[in-house]
Amino acid sequence: MVVLVGGLLIGGMAWWTTNQENRLREEIAAIEARMAAEIAVRDAAIDRLGRDRRIARLEVLDQDQDQDGEGSWTDLRFIELDDEGRELASREMRLPGDVIYVDAWTARFPSETVASASDPFRDQTIVLLRRIYSDETPPRDGIPIDTPGGIPDGYAGSDQARFEQAIWSRFWTLASDPDAARRSGIRVAQGEAVYKPMRPGEAYELRVEAAGGITLVPIADVAVAGIDDSDLSMP
Repeated sequence: MVVLVGGLLIGGMAWWTTNQENRLREEIAAIEARMAAEIAVRDAAIDRLGRDRRIARLEVLDQDQDQDGEGSWTDLRFIELDDEGRELASREMRLPGDVIYVDAWTARFPSETVASASDPFRDQTIVLLRRIYSDETPPRDGIPIDTPGGIPDGYAGSDQARFEQAIWSRFWTLASDPDAARRSGIRVAQGEAVYKPMRPGEAYELRVEAAGGITLVPIADVAVAGIDDSDLSMP
């Protein structure tokens, strides 16, 4: 009897210990899986917040002094790009001076909306390119790019286009009325411009950050094609 009871106790303890170990292993595995899922969600949110996209390329074609020697001018090629980097539209222009500005309207959304991608229309900053001008040109005399209140090239007919057009058509209301902006799910709407002194042969990408504004980034080792004077736009 003693041997039998002892065997039962030992067997019961072994079964209980094994069962506890299995349960602990399952709990640890569940915790690890939950942590991995949370880390994946966090990393995806960080990636969405940190990503940017190209919206245009600016190539400096030529630069020289006026014949009278009293001023300079810069020839540019401005190329609008879609989210895949494909060319939407291209135009060449001449501006006085050598410090070039790109002016845009931007609408930014709350970081949590961008991070979660819960709304496909509000998962990244949207931009309406307005005009290009120089340090020697008043902004109002700059060369227009997109028409305020209109639909930029490449977006016509899409739901995203209609959403953006609704924002551009009442942009300054959203920019100046916090209640209106909040009702539209917008964190901030504002005009902004980026600019740099430029030299012949240089090229720049105009980028927009997912939760931020626009940046003008130099491109290294880019061959800039020639210019056709007949295609030049001038302010």
